[in-house]
Amino acid sequence: MLQLRSDFLFQTNLPIFKLKESTVRRRYSDFEWLRSELERESKVVVPPLPGKAFLRQLPFRGDDGIFDDNFIEERKQGLEQFINK
Repeated sequence: MLQLRSDFLFQTNLPIFKLKESTVRRRYSDFEWLRSELERESKVVVPPLPGKAFLRQLPFRGDDGIFDDNFIEERKQGLEQFINK
């Protein structure tokens, strides 16, 4: 089964980290887990994630589905907004 992952470059200026930049690879489900943990463990309002891609995974849609460049870019931007809030 093909699994889609995205690479994210994180930058920090906190002195406790030895590296100022780090790249990690994450799946959408990792962001779902993070969001649920933040909701459970904090009293702040956690921003929503971009929507799931259920319909894009259906066969015979006539497009590239979850592999469509526009979809990938929109998902990436939505996840970046989630992380940066």
